[in-house]
Amino acid sequence: MKKKKRYANAKDVLPEELFEQVQKHYTGILWVPAPSRFYQERRDLVLALHLQGISSQEISNLAGVTTRRVNQIIAAERNQDRDRQLAVASGK
Repeated sequence: MKKKKRYANAKDVLPEELFEQVQKHYTGILWVPAPSRFYQERRDLVLALHLQGISSQEISNLAGVTTRRVNQIIAAERNQDRDRQLAVASGK
């Protein structure tokens, strides 16, 4: 299976004027975050696949994240569920 490239050369993807402006302000590795909805949608996908019993390895391939990140998302959801249950039980 061919691995997806996680980065691109800015010169190849940005219009020349924008590329030159970016170069004026910064040189080096620049991270451009995706819109926040992207992360929420990916998180929802990971959780939905997990609930279907799909392995962490397969989820990582489908969602484009590492198995470590898949496990982090699942653990965070478990912790949120636990916290919600404690809040309900304590009347908060």
